[in-house]
Amino acid sequence: MGTKKIILSAASITVLVGAAFYYMGDVEHSELSEKNHNVEQSLITTNTAKLEQISAKISDKIDSEKPLPKSGEVNTKERMLVAFERMQMSVGKFNSSAFMKAELQELLKDSDTVDIAKNTLLNLENAKQSFGEEQALARVYSIKLLEELANQGEPHQLYDTTVKLAEVLDQQALDNQGFQKRQDLDLEELVHASINTFEEAQVLEHPEIVMTELGYSDEQHDRVRKIYANIFGSVFLRNSSIDESIARVQALFNKQGSSNG
Repeated sequence: MGTKKIILSAASITVLVGAAFYYMGDVEHSELSEKNHNVEQSLITTNTAKLEQISAKISDKIDSEKPLPKSGEVNTKERMLVAFERMQMSVGKFNSSAFMKAELQELLKDSDTVDIAKNTLLNLENAKQSFGEEQALARVYSIKLLEELANQGEPHQLYDTTVKLAEVLDQQALDNQGFQKRQDLDLEELVHASINTFEEAQVLEHPEIVMTELGYSDEQHDRVRKIYANIFGSVFLRNSSIDESIARVQALFNKQGSSNG
């Protein structure tokens, strides 16, 4: 039998050589990509470890300067105040939000903290008796406590406090009093925190339902309704033009600027 000869054209040789180089290049590229990926993962692991060390040092420093009493070592109000002061110490430092979240979750293990937080926000005299000169600090972190509870799937205490504080401020306004100790800022924060528990689409599509849930009424004094209008308006503004947002706020909060303002 004769030997078969395989004759390749120049074009065929070019294609085969090109394919070989492409394969080799692809292998090199794959190896380089894998090497880069490994380097990136190593850097991420290293940087994460460094950040965790920084976070741990900050926590250790706060623990050494102001340790949190164990549950039962002091009364609940005293323990809350220490936790509030610890959280304030973390402000502006790395991973402050995570530190605060852990503190709030620890406090929420004691069911009494929720009632104390609500009373602190609704009754200034009670706040002063419970926390003395730190009553303002206690109010700030009482809101955060209720907000964390809402984040855990229990928003009704937050809503209830918002509704009741709106009633308190409405009565002050009707009595022609100034809002005591800037409780209007507390209501702003409560409304803002409450709105964040809803899907943004729900606030945009059915704002009246959300407004009612959070204690808004057309019968409230202008000074109270304007607080709601400002917070809801900020949500509208994220999704519409300034003119459209203003028009919508005016339509929803239609008594703004009436004679009780």
